Amino acid sequence: MTATSNQYVTQFGQLLHQIDDAVVKFEIEDGEPMIVDANHAFRDLFSPDMKRVIGLPLNDLIVPADHEAEAKQFDERTADGKSNVAFVTRAAVGGEKTFLYRGIPYGDKQGFAIYTDVTDKVDDHEELLDLF
Repeated sequence: MTATSNQYVTQFGQLLHQIDDAVVKFEIEDGEPMIVDANHAFRDLFSPDMKRVIGLPLNDLIVPADHEAEAKQFDERTADGKSNVAFVTRAAVGGEKTFLYRGIPYGDKQGFAIYTDVTDKVDDHEELLDLF
């Protein structure tokens, strides 16, 4: 059984909008990742008051000032077609949170960023370390 490109687009769109993790699709323009699409989890986590995130610079929306250099390195790797995986701090609703970040490049200077909130797990781990 083979799927047509329209079926793949529909299936991918379903995955993007059904996954619990925050996912954003972006294109790098002049070295800056610009949001092309974002799922509801991303919008809820990073910009619930904004009905429209499409076309906004991703880093301006979520990267705290003291993490801009790190984000720039990820952008450069993505532009070079390289994946990224790291624990990062990002500005979310209610304050900064820790995320498992996975950046996946595709095509020509395009990519996906997936953010899994691990703040509670990190906080629990740090509490345990404080006990010793």
